[in-house]
Amino acid sequence: MPISFVHDNAAVRLDLPASKASVEIYLYGATVTSWRSNGGQERLFLSEKAALDGSAAIRGGIPLVFPVFGAPSDHKDAPKAVEHLAKHGFARTHRWSLSSDDSTSESSSEDRVSVTLTLRSSELPEVASSWPFETALEYKVTLTPNALRCQLSVEHLSTSTGGEMPFQALLHNYLLVPDSTKASVHGLQGQTCMDKLRDFARSEVQDAEVRPAGEAMDRAHRFADEGREPGDVSLHYNASLVDDPLGRMGKGVEVKRSANLLDTVVWNPASEGEKGIKDLASGDWKSFVCVEPGAVQGFLRLAKGQKWQAEQTLEAW
Repeated sequence: MPISFVHDNAAVRLDLPASKASVEIYLYGATVTSWRSNGGQERLFLSEKAALDGSAAIRGGIPLVFPVFGAPSDHKDAPKAVEHLAKHGFARTHRWSLSSDDSTSESSSEDRVSVTLTLRSSELPEVASSWPFETALEYKVTLTPNALRCQLSVEHLSTSTGGEMPFQALLHNYLLVPDSTKASVHGLQGQTCMDKLRDFARSEVQDAEVRPAGEAMDRAHRFADEGREPGDVSLHYNASLVDDPLGRMGKGVEVKRSANLLDTVVWNPASEGEKGIKDLASGDWKSFVCVEPGAVQGFLRLAKGQKWQAEQTLEAW
């Protein structure tokens, strides 16, 4: 079967047997925890210490960030409506519902399978008490042999009693790498970098590649020209035969996104930062680089009855 429940029904799994591609999505947080591309190669990092029992946000995979990125106090322009929300909001820390699937075989050369999950804020009493906007989230995940498409829809319901709804959104990709000290991110040159680790200092990216290189990195990138689309970025493994002796991982992952995800966050805690993260094991920082498309500088606003949609596609190459 292309779609099945796994891990004691805590997660749904999509399979494409011919290509050995698969994806697993936990209902808690609608968090993608595993994506295997053509040949069965894992592309996402998942911490061995990750809480998979619904007790905390899952460390790894693709957590969904909504309606605030980071802590509300990180944003000088944070509206009062988000002041009492937890770090990264509530989408990643509640159980979603399985809506539908539309498994099809479009042709002999391209298989495709999808699943959709939903979450309503009005059904979450602890959220409704601090979030005055009736919100419906829909998340569609589509698997093809060598790519993973993630589509997020945010609707401010017409029955809401709140005014305009302020929000941010981001897809927090933990991309698995052979060695984060060698990996590089391409496609950010010319963008303005906001460095959270340097008191949110801003500077223009001069180089064609951004490398964590063993140093802690937490930066949001965006073109200063508001009319300019962000474009795609790519993570290059730059792996040696020692790191990937059989060459199974390939060269990297391309991160494509819709034009309304203007920001690209690049994050790696490095050795020192890792020590303060209880659900990372020692040395885990060398196994991932987070490349995260989102809308997280400033707050978008959605009137009642309006819907906002965004998406990303991860493609192994």
